[in-house]
Amino acid sequence: MTNSWKLKLAVCLTVLFSAVAMNANCNQTTASQADKDLWNTHGCWQDFFLWQYQAYDMRGSDWGSRGWSDACNVNKEYPKHWNASYLLTYGLQDNWQFSFHGTVDYRGTAERWDNQFHDDLYHTATDDTSIFGAFSTHFFGANEVQTSCLLYDPNLATNANPGSRAGDFNHEGWHGWMDKYNWDNGSCGGHRCGTPGNCTAKDACDYFYFHGIGAYAFGAMWENNGTASRFHSPNQVQVEFLCDVADYPQSWVPNSVRLAAKSDANTRASTRFINGPGYFCGDPRPW
Repeated sequence: MTNSWKLKLAVCLTVLFSAVAMNANCNQTTASQADKDLWNTHGCWQDFFLWQYQAYDMRGSDWGSRGWSDACNVNKEYPKHWNASYLLTYGLQDNWQFSFHGTVDYRGTAERWDNQFHDDLYHTATDDTSIFGAFSTHFFGANEVQTSCLLYDPNLATNANPGSRAGDFNHEGWHGWMDKYNWDNGSCGGHRCGTPGNCTAKDACDYFYFHGIGAYAFGAMWENNGTASRFHSPNQVQVEFLCDVADYPQSWVPNSVRLAAKSDANTRASTRFINGPGYFCGDPRPW
């Protein structure tokens, strides 16, 4: 792994279908059971979503037809976005003996503000069903994190659940970390091309950089020493977050949310890592 100049366009591509559905209308008439169950733990907490749209720099011009003015309708995309943010913000135990990382790390990676994890970000949605999400750098203003219909419409993918959605906030945010610190993680949208090693997810392959529990103090996930001994890839950050949701959530997190997070993490661990499989949720901790 070597340093490189910042990529001006780093897009995280996950090919799920052979056809690309651009400019489609994302279905906003239903929600996954996990979304509904999580929603029922908070109802429609107005103070939270009035904070959240600012914390993720979400704009009416991007979300106007996606539930921007209907923030208490769990079937809409914007409410599903803030539902996932609620899980990310409040749903983890932050158990220093067993959690991979703390809420401070995952929030630092997902939220908008220029910090040690990335430069400024804003969040948009896309109807492109050839991807789960994308990260793009911009010459002027904040960089952009996109999330697609596959994370919102349960008729399209099982990833349309709050854990997977929040996991993608971290995955794309970690491309922002790569950009901030000038790391080249591969020429296929910030991943390795083809299907090298044990990876079977074409053009979406990473290494898993194993580390022990406690190797990173909470808040220190952004640190690296330039070697594989202290480093993270985007898929790894996503899997570690999902396993923290699945294995060490707050007691009120619904089982449907935990199971969906576990399924997503284990699928990624099986298919996304060159030196995989990576860590599976439920495997013994610590190492």
